[in-house]
Amino acid sequence: MVTLKKRRDFLALRSAPKAGTPAFLLAGRPNKAAGDQARVGLTVTKKLGGAVVRNRIRRRLRAAIREVFPGAARSGMDYVLIARGPAETRSYEAILDDMKRALLRLARNIK
Repeated sequence: MVTLKKRRDFLALRSAPKAGTPAFLLAGRPNKAAGDQARVGLTVTKKLGGAVVRNRIRRRLRAAIREVFPGAARSGMDYVLIARGPAETRSYEAILDDMKRALLRLARNIK
């Protein structure tokens, strides 16, 4: 799994198809430059709380990404997860289910 780090990569996904869940919003689109790998970025805004809260959310979503994306993400795609408030308190199993469903919804919307 390759991580998106450049601002231009995040901005390119602003107009991409999205799939919303209670814990996060997932945006994705094909990227020929990605090659045969899926690339993923994660955004946790200051609106969600202080540094401790944001880091907890970031850790939970990264763990879910490591577990779900290798088997469910399509190669040659860029994805961005935008965290929402319930990501902190939602059960980990529910986050995993949300992530799988969001990836399936995006796959249907992107041909």
